[in-house]
Amino acid sequence: MELKTIGYVRNDVKNRKEMTAFGVPSVVEILPEYEAALLSIEKHSHLWVMGWIDRGERDVLQVIPRGGTELHGVFAVRSPARPNPIGLTAAKLMERRGLALHLDLLDFIDGTAVLDIKPYYAARDMVYSAASKDAGRSKNHLESLEFQAVRFHGSMNEEVARAVRLLATFREEHGSFDGWVITVPLSRPVIVDVVMGTTRASVGRGTLRFGTEDALVLEKDGSRLTYEL
Repeated sequence: MELKTIGYVRNDVKNRKEMTAFGVPSVVEILPEYEAALLSIEKHSHLWVMGWIDRGERDVLQVIPRGGTELHGVFAVRSPARPNPIGLTAAKLMERRGLALHLDLLDFIDGTAVLDIKPYYAARDMVYSAASKDAGRSKNHLESLEFQAVRFHGSMNEEVARAVRLLATFREEHGSFDGWVITVPLSRPVIVDVVMGTTRASVGRGTLRFGTEDALVLEKDGSRLTYEL
C-alpha cells in the first residue's frame, strides 16, 4: 500500500492539545504537482479533507473520550489514536487562491499531511436522521449548538444566536433532547431551522410541532418547559 501526500495544513495550532473541539480557520496548501486536480473545485461549498495524524498512537485500541468517563473502542470515537491514524473532516471552502484552499474550520494541527480531498455532496453525505449518544461530555453546549445551527442554517445572525442560547440553557439544565417534543412558532422560520439542525426534531417523527406562541415549548412525560423568544 502506498499513500501520497497531496498537500499540508497551515494554521496557528502547533500542538494537538491546543486544538479546539470544532477546529480553527485553516489553509490547505496543495503541492504543485497536483494543481490539475483542483479544476472546478470551487463548484463545491464544502469539502471532505483527509489527513494523516502522524502523532497518533497506533497501538492503542481503547480510550476514554475527552470529557468522558467510560472506555470506548477507537472505532467508536474520533480519537487520533487508531491503527491507521487517518482523520476526516468536512469543512467549508471559503475561497481558493491558486494552490491554497482556505477553509472555515479544520481540526488538524499545522503541518498535517493531507492525503485526499473530496467534495461534500449533500444528496449523498447528509444523514439528517443520524443519531449518536455522547461519548464524552461537552464543556461548552453553546459552542456545540452554535456550530450545528450554523451548519444547518448556513450563517449566523441574531435569530440563530437567540435560539442557540435558549437551547444551550435547556441542555445545561436537562441534558439530552431525546424524548422531548418541541413546539416552535411557524412565524419564526430561522428559529425552526435552528431547532431542526440542533435537536434533529422532525415533523414526520412527531418530535417537532408548530404553534402560535412566541416561544420554544418542550414537553416530555407530562413536563412542559417554556422559553420565551
